[in-house]
Parts: sequence; structure tokens; C-alpha cells
Amino acid sequence: MLNDYYSDSIGMMIMRMREEQGVSQQRLCCGICSQKMMSRYETWTNIPDRLSLNLILQRLGKSPDCFITMMTQKEYQYFKWKRKVMIALQEQDTVVRKSKVEKLFLEPEAEDRTCHKGIQEQFYLYTMGYIQQNAEQMKKAIMITVPDFDEDIGTKSCISSTEMSYILLYLQVKGRDENTQRELKACLDYIERHFFEGEEKVKVYPKAVCQYCEFLKTEDLFERVGYCKKALSLLTENGRIQEIPRLLELLGNDLKEICPREAQRYRKQLWALTEIYKTYHVEMNRGTRNLEWTSQDVLLLNEILKIYRQEKGFSREEVSEDICDVNSYGRIESGTRGIKKSNYDKLAERLEIPYGKYSANLVTDNYECLSLARQGSLASKFNEWDKLESIIQKLKKLLDLREVKNKQYILERENLLLNRKGKITPEQFYENAINALYLTMPRWNERERLIHFYTKEEIILINQIAVSYRMQNKSELAEQIVASVYATFEESTIEMTERAEELLLLLSNWKNLFTDLEEYDKAMEKAEIGVRLSLISERGDKLDTFVFEKGWCGLKKECNKMQIQENLEICLQAYYICDLFGREYNKKATREFLIKYGVKVDTSD
Repeated sequence: MLNDYYSDSIGMMIMRMREEQGVSQQRLCCGICSQKMMSRYETWTNIPDRLSLNLILQRLGKSPDCFITMMTQKEYQYFKWKRKVMIALQEQDTVVRKSKVEKLFLEPEAEDRTCHKGIQEQFYLYTMGYIQQNAEQMKKAIMITVPDFDEDIGTKSCISSTEMSYILLYLQVKGRDENTQRELKACLDYIERHFFEGEEKVKVYPKAVCQYCEFLKTEDLFERVGYCKKALSLLTENGRIQEIPRLLELLGNDLKEICPREAQRYRKQLWALTEIYKTYHVEMNRGTRNLEWTSQDVLLLNEILKIYRQEKGFSREEVSEDICDVNSYGRIESGTRGIKKSNYDKLAERLEIPYGKYSANLVTDNYECLSLARQGSLASKFNEWDKLESIIQKLKKLLDLREVKNKQYILERENLLLNRKGKITPEQFYENAINALYLTMPRWNERERLIHFYTKEEIILINQIAVSYRMQNKSELAEQIVASVYATFEESTIEMTERAEELLLLLSNWKNLFTDLEEYDKAMEKAEIGVRLSLISERGDKLDTFVFEKGWCGLKKECNKMQIQENLEICLQAYYICDLFGREYNKKATREFLIKYGVKVDTSD
């Protein structure tokens, strides 16, 4: 079956990675499931629930964010509810925070019967322990999945990034005693040794550094600066924001005496980031949001069934024939009823749906390919074209290019690379993109909106087509293409943050197209949406472009002297965000723009 391959391959990946790391089944699954069940997960005789799978992958130092998870409406409601709890935990007023969290736990969405009951119980006990500042209860909650947790990290158990987040916040609530510094250092050492993926490491290492540095004395200044710089580098290299404000504050304070120019640079970066948060009324992350914060792509089962059914031109009667009652199917498609796996498999085969419970953007049983693809995505965001070229060559050797999805991915990456290196014309860029898109969307037409569920690669290729039209001075047509794809996201009940990566890509191009068309109000509107989505999803890789666009468009409109200064200040904020995330090309262009307006820019590096 089309969707079976992906699921089966995850079990193979887990077994291979576990054996390569010399981790026993018993140690890996401790506190999650029995060894017998772990064996069944590896052979995919049984399919793990989402919470269990996430912990297993994280304990191997790998990121569950490489996979796409399909959920029912009820599963997704729990997923969204959990995020609301973590946002409520950000509340600074302890009384308000306690009230908000307690109310959330009374909501019907507070339980997902398809997921591991013990892990849900852990979240409840831990969260209640935190709002009551009861360290002992938090410790008991940790021990549900880490039964031998005795604050001697890593000697016996495998620890996931989620469990490490719990441990770090527990140590914060427990407060200072003679052992806390040693325990935090043990956490740092464990993260260094066992978290191989940047995407997982970035979720906990910066938080651990911030807590550890609070214990280091004045004579340990250089050790503290070293840790902070390392954590900051990890965040910016992965395009993440999380603990950046706190790290910039620490570096600005520690370096003001021994290296004042460098300290000034960090303070200006902090100023820019703080002002952006204030402008958009988004609360800065205070650590609790990262307890179980993932960047997983999420699909809704009922939406997938409906879109594929409509795309194939089937009625509900036709698609459900010999599988289930048409009224039952109607409730499944509306999201009010669940579905048996056997029935989903039959429907997926009939509709040629390539998604199972878990899937990936590439067809492979080698996790290294998924990791390389994520690295390639980061390389392209930060204009590291030689690195991207090297990754493409590695993937071409590892992937089975007879698989359509793999072939499409390689063609898309190569097309981007050739365009950015100036080796092809805009017309060739268009032809390459359209040919790669036709592999999975042979009926795509730029002037007609199709009923279709767009994969990540298809969105990137359609965006490339829009960019090629912009290069050929066809911005009006390009804008229509981007608007059509973006509309499909707005129609979904999935929140924008779940597919922030693709949306930020579209918004980045969209604002530029409105600028070309001299529709500056619309360009500013898209830029502001991009800023807010970047902050909420804690992605910093495109933040500078959205902030600059807002300031630049403001200057293109009629404005008084005060408004001119306000817009120039916004552009200056964009400059320091460029500096923070190492976006050298944008930094240089922004600096030149500001200097033309007579704005003094600190050019120290």
C-alpha cells in the first residue's frame, strides 16, 4: 500500500539507530512501554502513539520534527490544548497563571485516549507541580517515564529533550542548594554527548546554559561567556529564537568591562529583538513553552480524505463503497468520528493517499537522509550554497531516485542552487520548476485553482515558479499564484504555526510582489503577518526581511518627519536582526540603505 512504506521504515530506522548507538531495547523504552512492545514497534507490528514515538526518537538524540503526523480532529484538539497550556505557563502573574492552567485542565480536550495515558498523566502532575512551585511533585512526575531519576543524569536512563526540559525546570523550581550547579553541569554534559541533532539540541541546550550560568561566579566569567556564545550560535545556526533574549542580556553584561564594543553589539541586537516583540504584543519565551514544543508538520485525517476524494472526483457513496457505511464516512470526513486503521488503509489505497499515521517528505528507511534534508533547508535559508551543493550530492547517493518524491526533491534543490549561483536564466528556472512539479501535479495550471493537498516540495516549486515570473517582470501573475496556494492554508483548520516554514516562504515572496506592484499597504500587511508568525513559531531566519519590508514600505508612503524616523528605526531593527542571524548579504544591503538616509550604523563585527 502507498502509505505503508513510510510507517514501516520508521520502525527500521529506530532499530538501526538504537543498534548503532549500542542502546538496548530495555534502556530505550524504560518508562514508556515494555521491552516486548518496543520490539513490536521496531517491526511495526504495533504502531506507537505520537507521544511515545516522540520520546523514543528524542531518546536516540533524533528529531521527531523530521516526520509528518496525521491526526484525527480529537487528537489535534489535544495537541492544540497542550500548546495553550504551555502558553498559559508563560504568564508572569502567578495567581493568573494558576487560574488559567487549572481552567484548561477542566476542558474536555485535556485528554486524548489514543495517546499514552502515563505520559499524559506525567504532563498533568508536572504542570500542577510547577504552578504550585512543588518541586517534589515535579520530580515524581519526571519519574513516570524516568523511573530511576535521582538527579544523576545519564548514568542509567536515556533522556529525551522533553524529559530534559522537565528536569531543567524542576531544578529551577527546586532552587539553589549545594548540588544544583553540579546537576545542571551534568545536564549540559548529557546534552553534549547524546543530542546529535541540532533541532533537538537547540530545544534544551540554551535553556540549560542560561540556568547554569546563573551559578557561575565572577572568576568563571570566561567559562560563562564561552557557554553563552556556544548556545547563541546553536540558536542562530538553526534559525531559532527561543532563549536568544536571555543569552544576549548575559553576554552584554559579562562583556561590558572586558570587551565593550562586543558587549554593545549584543545589547543592540537585544534592543532590536525586544522592540519587535513589544510592537507585535507577543510574549517572549520564558522557557516553559519548550516543555514539549515541536515543529512537526501536522495533517488532519478528515481534511486529507476530503481533499483527495474531491480531487479524484468521487462522491462519498463511491469512495465508501464496500468499506464502510456512507453516513459513517460522512462523519469521518467531517471530523466527528474516528476510523479503524483497516478502513483507512482501504480508503487510502482507493484514493492513492501517500500518507500513513507517520510519514516523511522523502521515501527512505535511512534517517540520515531526513537529517541531511533538514540541513539542506537551513543551508538554503542562510545562503550557504556550497554546503547545499554538498548535501545534494550526498543525498543523490543515498536516495532511491526511482521514487517520485525523492526525484522531485533533488530536482527542486538543484534548480534552486543553479538559480542562486546564476547558472540558469529565469526561463530555465521556470522550466525546471514546472517539470519537477508535474511529477506529482501533472494537471497544475497557474491560472486555475485546483483541489489539491499541497506537499512541502510542491509549495516550494510553485513558489519557484512565482519567483521566476517575478524575474521576468510578471509580478501580477506571480502574485495570483502565491495567493491561490496561501488560500488553501487559510481554509484548513490546522493552525498556521503547524506549517510555518512553508507559509513564511510564501509570505516572503508575496510581500516582494506587492512591492513590485507598488501596493505598499498590502506589502506591509504581508510583512506584518510574517513578523508575527516568525515570533509565535520562534523562527528567526526570515525575521529581518519582514521587519525591513515594513519600514521600507512605510518610507515609500507619504509620511511626516516623525513617521520617517519611526520607519528608519524599524529598518535599523532589521539591520541588527541580520547581524544576529549572520545574514551577511541582507546586513550589507540594509546598512547601505540606512547610511543613505543618514542613519548612524555601528559597523563593528
